[in-house]
Amino acid sequence: MKLHSNIKYRSDIDGLRAIAVLSVIFFHIDASWIPGGFLGVDIFFVISGYLITLILIKEVAETHKIDIVNFYKRRIKRIIPALLFVLTLTLVTGILWFAPDDLLALSKSMIWSVFSAANIYFFSSIDTGYFAQSSNDLPLLHLWSLGVEEQFYILWPFAILLLLKFINSLKKRIFLSSVLFVISLILAQTIIVKNHSFAYYMLPTRAWELLAGSIAAQLVYSGFRTRIFVCELMAFIGLLSIVLSFIFVTETAPVPGIAAIPVIVGAVLLVLSGTTYLTLIGRILSLKVLVAIGLISYSAYLWHWPALAFIHYALIEIDWLVAVAIVLFTFTMATISYFLVETPLRKKLVSTKNVFLWYFIMPTIVIVASTITIQSIKHKSEFIFPWTRISEANSNILSTSSYKYSCDSHKSEIFTEDRCVYPSNIKKPNAFLIGDSNAAHYLGMLRVFTEYYSFSIRNATKSACPLIFDGEFDWISTSRRKGCSLYRHAIFKEAIKYDTVIVGVSWNYYYSKTEFKKRFEKTIDQLSKNVNHIILLGKVPVFPGYNKECEVRAIRLGSLHCSTRFNNSLQEHMSNHWLRTIAKKYSNIEYFDIRSQLCLEGKECSPYLNDKPVYYNGGHLSMMGSEQIGKKMIQTKDAMLHVFDHLHDQKQIYHTHVLIKNENDIVKFIVKPTSDDVNIAFYLYKNDNRIDTQWYSKKFSYILDKNKYGKGIFKVRYFIVDALNSNPGKATKIEANFSQAIYIDDNKI
Repeated sequence: MKLHSNIKYRSDIDGLRAIAVLSVIFFHIDASWIPGGFLGVDIFFVISGYLITLILIKEVAETHKIDIVNFYKRRIKRIIPALLFVLTLTLVTGILWFAPDDLLALSKSMIWSVFSAANIYFFSSIDTGYFAQSSNDLPLLHLWSLGVEEQFYILWPFAILLLLKFINSLKKRIFLSSVLFVISLILAQTIIVKNHSFAYYMLPTRAWELLAGSIAAQLVYSGFRTRIFVCELMAFIGLLSIVLSFIFVTETAPVPGIAAIPVIVGAVLLVLSGTTYLTLIGRILSLKVLVAIGLISYSAYLWHWPALAFIHYALIEIDWLVAVAIVLFTFTMATISYFLVETPLRKKLVSTKNVFLWYFIMPTIVIVASTITIQSIKHKSEFIFPWTRISEANSNILSTSSYKYSCDSHKSEIFTEDRCVYPSNIKKPNAFLIGDSNAAHYLGMLRVFTEYYSFSIRNATKSACPLIFDGEFDWISTSRRKGCSLYRHAIFKEAIKYDTVIVGVSWNYYYSKTEFKKRFEKTIDQLSKNVNHIILLGKVPVFPGYNKECEVRAIRLGSLHCSTRFNNSLQEHMSNHWLRTIAKKYSNIEYFDIRSQLCLEGKECSPYLNDKPVYYNGGHLSMMGSEQIGKKMIQTKDAMLHVFDHLHDQKQIYHTHVLIKNENDIVKFIVKPTSDDVNIAFYLYKNDNRIDTQWYSKKFSYILDKNKYGKGIFKVRYFIVDALNSNPGKATKIEANFSQAIYIDDNKI
């Protein structure tokens, strides 16, 4: 029998570290290899909690105190050298590779990482919205876990000191630690439902994993012993729990909630099982190759993600050859870091003063370099980037939601706001665009069609919301469920006010949902009985690997063959065939799509048109792209355009807006009526009191003298009548409206 000292070096723990880091690396290379490989980070938390607590307890037992300064000195020497090495090379590579926005984000994350707060930065900055981009090309994203550990290291020594000083009973110490463990676990499980990002990145909801290790440490130091058979059983159950978690727990599981319990328990059991006796599994974990990987696991963890991030950024597909290259690079750099940076500096005898001095100076250099980079980007230094080329590339890929006239909301204002109508001087639009973001991204081409056919349109969409007038759906995102419900229940009574209703949703996504097809057909039948014309917008071709940043990145990285690299020959989704079938059942419903513009018959489809990107992401058009497709359809006389023929030259009811111009000492209120042959009158209001009148005349503007009327809140009301009216003051057919208010303070606007 081989007995282990409770606090001496444990090679099996280094082997467990190897399992943890390999699982994380393989998961990040390809999640299908190890679906739950991300749980390797959770294993690291258990090991960290165990070792730090064991060290602190031993120190208190021997010295009756904790030397906080010396503790932080050891942590600095252990963590900072390799970290700074990675940060420095990552920043240099980012400056050479990244576009402005990406380099700006990298530089900011660099500063937060130096301050052990990467988790806070990524929690507060990563966009998790509907149109959020992938985070797999953020080079320092993985440092969130280091931030959690370092924040734990700041607090835990004081907690241990209090535990040992005021609580003599081991049972009470473990009980109190367990209470904290349970509180953190409950907090994690509760918060993860409403705010997954906070639960994933922040210490309060991760603390229970570190506390699990600390509880194990308290048991071990108190003399934990058990029989050999029990040790073997614990080790077997522990490893089985970890392996099963790697296989069956996926990214969508509630982690760090209850789904992480098996892997945490498994890690604790493996740690405890090796305390008394080196089990069979312990001997496997103590194999030299695993121990070697475990020793460099910290550096390997630091290096693997930046390597992957830069590969993703360059839009390089990760096949087996690239995967092998990433693994070789990771462990080569980890070995260099461990033997040339991490170990020498950790073992070097340096005074406490010099440690804190040098580890203050070196991070400061990184912070200064990052700050200079940030300022260079903000001031658009030509030394950093060719800004004109970048601006041109970016202008093609803005989403529909970036434009003010795109009205995506569940609030009733979108049914009345002028900005939601095109052309904007139309009082009563002919057409009404409804649905989710897959309707909104048609807005660009629909605006082109309004000009060609002389009709008008109001858009009122709601992203990620299936267009069914009644009922509720548990598969709608929790955060969007209430707004979606309000939108769906309000949209019908608005839609029936229009001659033509244009409908678009993410058909390919909803098509597979329970009873969606049946309930939508009921919805469309109800709508067809109350509206003259309905147009169903087909799902555009989808490009799963598309990246809208390709053109911008190509400026730095050279030719990425953007215009052809995303082409695919995917078959049209069956939901479009279903929509055609629905349209054929009704005389007032027609089907429309743009596939003929993006897909050559019998050949590939492309997210590019005339070598310019027309997509915002893999399934949505950009606004400019949508406009370009619309213009091309008109130019080529696309057969699909016939669905808008009934809207040609429909009667428009116009209304006028007042333009306000500030010119030195005067303010001009200008109206632009649809006809020049009219008379116009103005009433001037100050603080809601009428103070001046300009009677009916051919003047289309009212000039306000700021010096004459002083400061206050001013607006005008205009009245327009036909010039042929013999007595315009008594006209009944009159258009009237108020301008926006303007505040004049000390003759300044």
